[in-house]
Amino acid sequence: MHDCPHCNRPGITTFRRLTLGPAIPATCSQCGGKIGVSYQKSFWALLPFLAGLFVGKSIRTTWLAIAFAVLGAAVMLVLWFKLVPLEKR
Repeated sequence: MHDCPHCNRPGITTFRRLTLGPAIPATCSQCGGKIGVSYQKSFWALLPFLAGLFVGKSIRTTWLAIAFAVLGAAVMLVLWFKLVPLEKR
């Protein structure tokens, strides 16, 4: 569980945080407050995944293209938890 920016209590699950987007707010299970993320920081976290897809598309070897996409997704997830904080909506 991740702390809500409204009440500072665990109010959002890890899965819900992974599916949280700038246009898709979540609701805290403790206080009912709306939780979101920044558009700009979300974009920066998404870039490694997009780069992995772009590089993978230009490679003819299928397994190497998949490896680049998976690597980009892994870096994106790390950045999502480190760079993109939860904010009040």
